[in-house]
Amino acid sequence: MRAMPPPLLACLLTLLVATAVAPTAVCVSKKAGAPAKPKSAPAPPKPITPIPGADIVRSLCLKTDYPDLCTSSLSRQPQPHLPGGKRLDGAGVLRLAMAAVRGRAAEAREAAAALASDPRTQPQALGPLRDCVASFDDLADSLDGAEEALAAGDRGTTGTMLDTVRTDVDTCDQGFEERRELNPVMAERDAELAKLASNCLAIATAAGLR
Repeated sequence: MRAMPPPLLACLLTLLVATAVAPTAVCVSKKAGAPAKPKSAPAPPKPITPIPGADIVRSLCLKTDYPDLCTSSLSRQPQPHLPGGKRLDGAGVLRLAMAAVRGRAAEAREAAAALASDPRTQPQALGPLRDCVASFDDLADSLDGAEEALAAGDRGTTGTMLDTVRTDVDTCDQGFEERRELNPVMAERDAELAKLASNCLAIATAAGLR
């Protein structure tokens, strides 16, 4: 009498026979045959309206020592309202650059005045801070002179006034440089103003306005 196969082997044999006899099973996805849902196309980017004269801004800024600062500072200024069809010219770009200096100088003046009136400020720093306030007032006057000369087509005076703007920034620094023990609290602001003033000079030169 033949020995009975072990239970596990018998089970495997049963499964093999059932697989051979039964029809092949086919797995059909519930979604098979359904048309693929089309993906929605991304919305097209909104067109950027170019600033009138953006090409001359870029061109003149590239001729400065600090082109990135030039471009960013000019882009933050209120754009001039030009008559229909008229584009920004070199004088317009220079006015935007001078406006950038004026805005930063006003902020620096407020900061210097606040420090000068703060009781926590070193007594030795009060003199230099007051000198900075006076220098920034002079800077605003120099910008006014440059504006008037530019409007009058006086290139010589325009250049002289812009040179004076640059000197006014240096005057604030000098008070701290002469007292090494003082913390140069205006150094960062003065450094930015010096670059902005330098950009004004470069733009005026490149545009033939000085």
